[in-house]
Amino acid sequence: MSAIPPFSRLVTDAMTRRGLGLRELCRQAKLDPSFLSKVLAGKRNPPAEQEVLRRIAAVLETDAVELFVAAGRIPEEWRNLTTNGDLLRRVDAIANSGHPRKHI
Repeated sequence: MSAIPPFSRLVTDAMTRRGLGLRELCRQAKLDPSFLSKVLAGKRNPPAEQEVLRRIAAVLETDAVELFVAAGRIPEEWRNLTTNGDLLRRVDAIANSGHPRKHI
């Protein structure tokens, strides 16, 4: 038996907290229930479109960044991480408990 993907776990836990079924989540987030059902079952990848992920997060009243990470995506507004070395070093230091690696 395979492990539940992080995105599926996050979404299903939030659905439970909010008392939402799949169809109601999809209605509010303007998604195809068949698609999301396959995603939650691990048969399809999470949505790649940022707007879709933001709509899901809004309906579920969950942190959009956490949902992005669970989906394996990086928010568009974080593009600076790929072009700003100083910013990347600071993020790396935080991610590594204040101990930046020398190769970054």
